[in-house]
Amino acid sequence: MAEAAVRRRSLIAGLAFAAPAVARAQGDWPGSRPVRIIQPSQAGSPADVYARLLAEHFTKAFGGTFVVENRVGGTGTIGTAAVAQAPPDGWTLMFTSNTSHVVAPLVLRGLSYDPVRDFVAIAGLYHYPMLLIINPAIPARTTAEFVAWAKARPQGVNMASVGIGSVGHMMAERFHLRAGFRREHIPYRGGPSAVLAVSQGESDYIFDNIGNSGTFMREGRLRGLSATGRSRPRRMPQVPTLAEEGFPGMNEDVWFGLWGAAGLPRPFVEGVNAEANRWLLSPDIRRRMDEAGHDSLAGPPEAMHGYWMEDRRNWVEIVRETGVTVE
Repeated sequence: MAEAAVRRRSLIAGLAFAAPAVARAQGDWPGSRPVRIIQPSQAGSPADVYARLLAEHFTKAFGGTFVVENRVGGTGTIGTAAVAQAPPDGWTLMFTSNTSHVVAPLVLRGLSYDPVRDFVAIAGLYHYPMLLIINPAIPARTTAEFVAWAKARPQGVNMASVGIGSVGHMMAERFHLRAGFRREHIPYRGGPSAVLAVSQGESDYIFDNIGNSGTFMREGRLRGLSATGRSRPRRMPQVPTLAEEGFPGMNEDVWFGLWGAAGLPRPFVEGVNAEANRWLLSPDIRRRMDEAGHDSLAGPPEAMHGYWMEDRRNWVEIVRETGVTVE
């Protein structure tokens, strides 16, 4: 806790000159043109809510107008491609996760963008573990009981995801490969649709996060069995990790960051990063993230870049293990 407090104070100390630095780097930015923040999740999702709160903060900090544009589809790759094609002038930014910036490019062939080549990391935002979540009508209270139930169904089970090549999809693929049961993958257009399908029995299980599924679980419409990560979810300490349940090595999480097209000037990146950190460290956002079980990734652009590259190396191995690719 003391270390975290020191880190927060250190970050806050470096925030004073964010807006002037950005203005010097990009001339009249943001000026009279709206700055678009592309968000490839469904409207109303936790990521969409955070993106709109960040846009409000930027509007107050930098002036001008910041708008969130939902570009849903292709497991986030449609919106990501639009930002990759934008000029590096700061008027198009992206609020997205490792689904579109790490996993999907390793799984989906023929994409028009290369995330490493075409983007620059501006700021880390937050991360969280995934939960193995089932329909509560299934007679299972533990991961082992769910696996036994799934194996006893010769026709297999239905597995929901937020899209092909998403983190949740790939975690589910790795899990069922190790558990050894048959499944039918049913991709949906985003988290809200996918968790609703599981709660209604259209699908049997999903790997998803507490932000999308928390209300359903509290109301008894979904049941969380176990979680990815090296430790139990901070907000759900009663939920064991998959390693505790006999499935080690499933430690990957979902993380979100703020990105721009490659070529953005360094002073611009640093200035926007500083304001993103100021937003992350604000009492309201810290409270929201704590309630949702999300952990901040506040820090300099280099920290986000390093986190991104390390995650990419891990996912190369997971994609190789599962063999999931889509032409």
